[in-house]
Amino acid sequence: MSGSRPVRVALIDNFEVSVAGVRSLLTPYSARVALLDLGSAMTKPSSVDVILYEPVRQTPSSQAMLRDLVRASQKSAVVYSWRDKEGQATGSFAAHLSKALPAVDLVNAIESLHDGGDGGPSRRIPSDQGPLKVIRGSTQRDYDLTPREAEILSLVTQGLTNSEIGGQLYLSINSVKTYIRAAYRKIEVTRRAQAVAWGMEHGLAPLAETDVVGG
Repeated sequence: MSGSRPVRVALIDNFEVSVAGVRSLLTPYSARVALLDLGSAMTKPSSVDVILYEPVRQTPSSQAMLRDLVRASQKSAVVYSWRDKEGQATGSFAAHLSKALPAVDLVNAIESLHDGGDGGPSRRIPSDQGPLKVIRGSTQRDYDLTPREAEILSLVTQGLTNSEIGGQLYLSINSVKTYIRAAYRKIEVTRRAQAVAWGMEHGLAPLAETDVVGG
């Protein structure tokens, strides 16, 4: 492998659970890949080797942050999303990686991008992966949510309707309802308002813009 190690990664993603999840995934591979604090990356863009970007639910502020980081670091951005590659325009992005990638495949893809490759084959999104640990601050508890259930709970927490969630994730209404029912059982709620309150408490809401920039 060429290039310095660990590969230093900046992640622009307004879903707090996604950022925490990626950090947890990469921790066992800290000698190979390191997820930078976004505030530090913006302050010292020369420290960034690879930029990952989730286009879903971005704000004008985070979009501007991406443009600034790409320009200052002279690195291309890589889409890192649940959305299938065929389901979105990648524009000037260097590559597309699926959030469904297992940790070792994600690490290999990041190293490939850093070393001048294309990140390897783009993985299509399977219906689900294994349990997800929802992380809040320095605490961690396994709620046995699948990544897809956590993603949908994030959108519920933001106030999206089932129809809007289905449109955003390319799922049928029945599939969305099935995921929601399963997630409600796991977090022990029965009503949408309870799910929203649970999501706010456990970090499933998007980061506030001040949190994104570390302010």
